[in-house]
Amino acid sequence: MTPALADSADLLLTKIKNLFNRDLAFQNDYLRQENKILRSKLGKRVPLNDRERRLLVKYALRIRHRLDEIVNIVQPETLLAWHRRMKKQKWTFAHKGPGRPPKSDQTEQLVVRLAEDNVWGYRRIAGEMQKLGHDLGPSTVRNMLIKNGLPPAPKRKGMSWKQFIGSHLDVAWAMDFFTEEVWTRSGLVTFYTLFLIRLKTRRVHIAGCTANPDSAWVKQQARNFSMLLDDIPETCRYLIHDRDAGFAGFDFIAKSQGIRIVKTPPKAPMCNAFAERFVREARETLDRIIPLGQRHFRHALKCIELHHNKERPHQGIGNSIPLGFDYPETPAEVTQVGCKSSLGGLLNHYHKKAA
Repeated sequence: MTPALADSADLLLTKIKNLFNRDLAFQNDYLRQENKILRSKLGKRVPLNDRERRLLVKYALRIRHRLDEIVNIVQPETLLAWHRRMKKQKWTFAHKGPGRPPKSDQTEQLVVRLAEDNVWGYRRIAGEMQKLGHDLGPSTVRNMLIKNGLPPAPKRKGMSWKQFIGSHLDVAWAMDFFTEEVWTRSGLVTFYTLFLIRLKTRRVHIAGCTANPDSAWVKQQARNFSMLLDDIPETCRYLIHDRDAGFAGFDFIAKSQGIRIVKTPPKAPMCNAFAERFVREARETLDRIIPLGQRHFRHALKCIELHHNKERPHQGIGNSIPLGFDYPETPAEVTQVGCKSSLGGLLNHYHKKAA
């Protein structure tokens, strides 16, 4: 193509482009005026769904520098806010917190099990977990053990608390206090109830209740418990309780009988879970009565103790009863079922009537 012909072609293309741009500008002017008229007919606010918002944002981003001149359905800042929200939603995952996603509860339970069964460090546990198909770093193992209250390997020597309880169920008892407000002539008085529970059979012995649990009273309950042990075929070599100073008198008498006192860690009620469970059981009944005087309160405690030891099945010991029960040889029919109630029907014991 000759230079003259090439210049002519460029001029023609430029003229066509200008004509096209002018025509496009006329179309845009018309559409803007049409939109303004339609907008005035619709009211102040035009309801939009998410699909329509995404469509507007898609085309608005191309002319971001001219939004003030063109947009009349919403404010330009609103379009840009929609854009930022859509970007944020795109990068939303199930893991909300910073850092890596947490490991599953089963993985954590397995790490705790390895730490409790063995005196291994973090790296050794991580290696054992890798053998089991779990890719964990030593720092992750450390965080899991700290979360579950397990110290590093040098301080983890010897039995864990769970192992100690499991291996001494036959000869271990636990004890604790719980309080109850009792109506007396002086008004509401706080009574303290001392009880002991054998861990293997869940047998409960309510030692007594008083409004003044001083050292002399606590020592007397220890002597009474010692006499109880002489009368029943159950032994006590370990006595578990918290670090309350009120147990000092009881400990003095118990140690003289050859009983070893085991104190739970500070602020760790779950280390005395058997006793805590009985407190919850007693509360279920006491919260539904109004104790009127010490005699009434003692009667309620005796009913709770009797029901717990001789009438109530306990799931933790295979739904058996602590002091045994004569189970019938044949299933009871409807007419053969009797019910023994106490405390006005709060404690019910169902049994097969004798022939």
